[in-house]
Amino acid sequence: MPLYYFHVRNSELIRDVDGTELPDHDSARAHANGVARELMENSEGILGDEWSNWRMIVHDEAGDEVLSFNFSDVKDDGDDDTN
Repeated sequence: MPLYYFHVRNSELIRDVDGTELPDHDSARAHANGVARELMENSEGILGDEWSNWRMIVHDEAGDEVLSFNFSDVKDDGDDDTN
């Protein structure tokens, strides 16, 4: 099963060094949105910046960017506007 890395960025990049095994890009997209929603629900922000200023960047195990989106684009109803 492919390995995906879910990094978050604002002025600093916080790398996911462990990754998550998921079956495909669609599953990675759904997981990324879930992670973003959970982070925003459970804390005000990180490094002194609210989550709406952050970006999720997902790479596959080859290091290629699979998708990225701003946390501010994550909708509460589970829909997403990812790239």
